Amino acid sequence: MSTEHAPPSLRERRRRQTEAEISAAALDLFERQGVAATTAEDIARAAGISTRTFFRFCATKEQAVMLGDGELEDDLLAVLGALTDGDDAYAALERYWGDTLARLDRDPSSGARFLRVRRLVLHEPTVLATSLRLDAERTDRRVATLVASTGRTPLRARAALEAFAAMVRLTLEEWVRTVESGAPADLLEVYAECRRAFREAVTR
Repeated sequence: MSTEHAPPSLRERRRRQTEAEISAAALDLFERQGVAATTAEDIARAAGISTRTFFRFCATKEQAVMLGDGELEDDLLAVLGALTDGDDAYAALERYWGDTLARLDRDPSSGARFLRVRRLVLHEPTVLATSLRLDAERTDRRVATLVASTGRTPLRARAALEAFAAMVRLTLEEWVRTVESGAPADLLEVYAECRRAFREAVTR
């Protein structure tokens, strides 16, 4: 199963670059002065864009910090779209997230950003609410993709996706808590531990 796709166009690369700049500006401001004290205008100014351009990319200031996750979602939809009837969707999700987390682990910059965003999600209620809303929207797209590629019923597709999403959330939350406790935290070890804990929870 291959998830390779055509290189992004110049327009797409520019869009992603702007998203990355908005997300970085929002993350810095949220950490420095708090979400409540930060406005969309502040983020736009820090990113070097107009407020009007800011709202073309995201509806709220909280959403701004998550703009950098779009490429990961595109890759996941490509994985789901490549499945066929009879393929194990849960195993495909395990491989995808294992590969994704390994890339984050190898890239200190991307891994650090991912951790910073997840810390905000865990500690800032409005960012958590936005994350949950975006997750619900993404789940709907994932379900539609999996139904189309495999012929599963929407219920079966949603069950597999929601179950795995819960395990990924557990992994990321445990990773943040481990880091904040001051203990060494290897993301892949946390992922493996959470996979074992999740299997035990659902099979016993």
